[in-house]
Amino acid sequence: MTKTNKPARPQSQGQDSKRKRDGILKEAWTNMASDFDRLLPEKLRGRKDKKAFALWLLILELAVLGVIGKFVYAWWVTR
Repeated sequence: MTKTNKPARPQSQGQDSKRKRDGILKEAWTNMASDFDRLLPEKLRGRKDKKAFALWLLILELAVLGVIGKFVYAWWVTR
């Protein structure tokens, strides 16, 4: 029996995959930034600390949803 040797995987495939992943992340970030631009008040749209505002908004949202979820869970369990 003869063994067939598979050609070694070129490094460019791994690099292409990384480029695609980076491209997807950049596109997602751009989409998210444009969504925030539509949602933010006019005075916050041009500011540089837009990322910090988005981060604080996310933290606030998670905290509010966590509190609401706690009460819903407590209500559901004690029903």
